[in-house]
Amino acid sequence: MVSIEIAMLLVLMLSLVEGTEVINAVEVNTPSGWVRGYEENYENGQVYRFVKIPFAQPPIGKRRFQKPQPIGEWEGVQGISDTYSPSCPQWDFPMPGVENLENDENCLYLNIYVPGKISRERNLSVMVWIYGGAFMFGGASQYKPQKLVLGGDVIVVTINYRLALLGFFTLNDPLLSGNFGLWDQIEAFRWVQKNIEAFGGNPNSVTIFGESAGGMSVSLQTLIPSNKGLFQRAISQSGVATFFAISKKDSEKKTADMLLEKTSCNDKEDVSEILKCLQKIPVENITNAITMMDLQTPIYMSTELGGFVPNVDGELIKENLAYPGSSDNDIYSFFRTVDFMSGTLNGEGNVVYGSMTPQLQERFEFNVTEKIPKTVLCEMTAPVFVETAVGNSPNLVQEICDLYTDTESDDAQSNKVCEFTGDSSFIVPSNIMLTIHAEDNTGAKTFQYMVTKASPMPFGGDPPAWFKGAGHSDELYLLFDYLRKIPEEKRKKFADLNLLSENVVQYWANFAKFGNPNSDKLPEWPSYDVNSKRYVILDTQITTGQNLKPEATILLRKIIEKGRQRLAHDEL
Repeated sequence: MVSIEIAMLLVLMLSLVEGTEVINAVEVNTPSGWVRGYEENYENGQVYRFVKIPFAQPPIGKRRFQKPQPIGEWEGVQGISDTYSPSCPQWDFPMPGVENLENDENCLYLNIYVPGKISRERNLSVMVWIYGGAFMFGGASQYKPQKLVLGGDVIVVTINYRLALLGFFTLNDPLLSGNFGLWDQIEAFRWVQKNIEAFGGNPNSVTIFGESAGGMSVSLQTLIPSNKGLFQRAISQSGVATFFAISKKDSEKKTADMLLEKTSCNDKEDVSEILKCLQKIPVENITNAITMMDLQTPIYMSTELGGFVPNVDGELIKENLAYPGSSDNDIYSFFRTVDFMSGTLNGEGNVVYGSMTPQLQERFEFNVTEKIPKTVLCEMTAPVFVETAVGNSPNLVQEICDLYTDTESDDAQSNKVCEFTGDSSFIVPSNIMLTIHAEDNTGAKTFQYMVTKASPMPFGGDPPAWFKGAGHSDELYLLFDYLRKIPEEKRKKFADLNLLSENVVQYWANFAKFGNPNSDKLPEWPSYDVNSKRYVILDTQITTGQNLKPEATILLRKIIEKGRQRLAHDEL
């Protein structure tokens, strides 16, 4: 067994880029083997960056569509690349300003960022980042956490996990059960528990945090009792367990039929033969077998995500978590033992205008740069939501239309259309999970936030002139350096938000260390309770509010409850 004593084996002068740049390297001895890291120096301190560390066996060949296997102990030195970890196979979907990574099926790597010197005695709190991207896109190395590492004095680990079909395809059979992306995350947590002390980390002070699908992943991981001991705190940013994060059986079958037909694996007699067929074909034949257009129902944009998102597999996810009940449900027992922070942005509905295709605009006779009419809400987004939740119910659709009507102007109505999607997909599910966590809970802390300051460079480019609010993912720049290049005209706007970024870094790091984001130098962040439902508002001036979106929460929770009752009836 390799000793886990820290070994500052060498400080090498490594020449990069034809000898023009010189950096220091350090090697650390871990229970899994030697790992090489690279020194980065900044005005406010030093970071050691360890990249491309394998935490599981390569998920290729016979390990494709299987749970990840532990990496064990390796020979030689890992992390010797000074570049980045590749991302897992995914569709080509470039985002403006965001770094595009090389894709490789051998992708189960993590990156570790350590502030200051490497010493086992430091006992630093650890934050494990799970990226978002609809369970279809993203990569650990797109997120550079140096300002969180230095500003918060915490170790940050960014992890890869399998995506889309390779991560979540299921035949609802023990031989091909799905949820491989979630299993990857768990294997990464286990590796951290086993090895992080060698980097100066405290395995008993681990926070998992993520955004969008990463936030949903965090929420789902807190609902898996066998994860107890792998982490103590959780932060779900713009995403929690909801029926948008759990696939439906009928859409899983549609996806399976389509994939097997397009890969010519549909002539096999049983699941074991199908699995062998899928394991032998080139990975790109799977990645590109089904396109985003294949998943969408024409005109009404109802997206069938079976096989692309987590599913009820009877092992990791034993029951449908899409319809949360109450805090006395046993499924929430582990969740209510971890400290929990969840929050959203006031313009989460920007995902709506980004998905308005020319065909949709022609169908509803509008130009998205000018407005989105109420008919889009009442004839498309609301009916799809209600149908997904409870089935056909014109009365519930009408209640949604009435609540999200604004006759003041086209601009106001356009924002209301977006607001419904933000409320139903992100804000209200977050409110529900916070209440479940906080109710009569004296053993763990609960905190909520709302971001209202938009990013100077929003994902997907600048919004239409009528759009108001901070859009989905707009908070990421506060924690990470993820933009490949910031145009000169935008730099001043980012610099003006340095104080907000510093405050958010301190809040997140304090929560990771103590389960409480507050400290003497920060504006007070009240804890969340089921009566006042207080939360912090993150903007250039930090303030507080209470009882976020009460009318929307009452209506949408009623619809979700009806969906839970229908599900229970269907399962009888």
